Amino acid sequence: MQKSNQASKAVGILKTFGFFFTIIGIIAMALYLGAGESAPSAKIETQSGYKYVDITELDNFAYYTPLPGEKPDPELLAKNSIPETVKNLNGSRVTLTGFIMPVSVDDDGNVEEFALNGSYDRCFYGAPSQINQWIHVKMQPGQYAPFSHSPVTVSGTFEVGELIEDGEVVSLYRMTGDKAVTRQRRMF
Repeated sequence: MQKSNQASKAVGILKTFGFFFTIIGIIAMALYLGAGESAPSAKIETQSGYKYVDITELDNFAYYTPLPGEKPDPELLAKNSIPETVKNLNGSRVTLTGFIMPVSVDDDGNVEEFALNGSYDRCFYGAPSQINQWIHVKMQPGQYAPFSHSPVTVSGTFEVGELIEDGEVVSLYRMTGDKAVTRQRRMF
């Protein structure tokens, strides 16, 4: 009984430390992302031929997708709709900034295909992203995105619409990347 009680206390302590480290991590990331950062100006992006789109503009609506193995709810599926403001971006040359979740990385740290997320928390080890919170990016042949844990700014041709494979929606957004650069930031 005493070993079980000690194990419970140890688990409780670990959970408490985990909670506080998570909160500290969230605060540090917010400071990190906000330190000296600003979105690219519209003037610069217009001159380069790309329209800057804040990635949060793409997930400002609910879009239901069933979990793997879950029986789809027909009523929720019927309510799915991409807003016109987002649909109007289809075929546009845009610039988006987010975090890379690579399909693969070569020996030089180059990435040809990746998901671009708006939140670091939703890459790798954080919360799962909803289907309208990421963009499937394939770079033009010979072009690469640098793999980084810092934000990456990608410019290219944006595609909006449901991509359906085997009867399931696998993406809402795709992009053919023309160029990608890592945005350097100051921590404090």
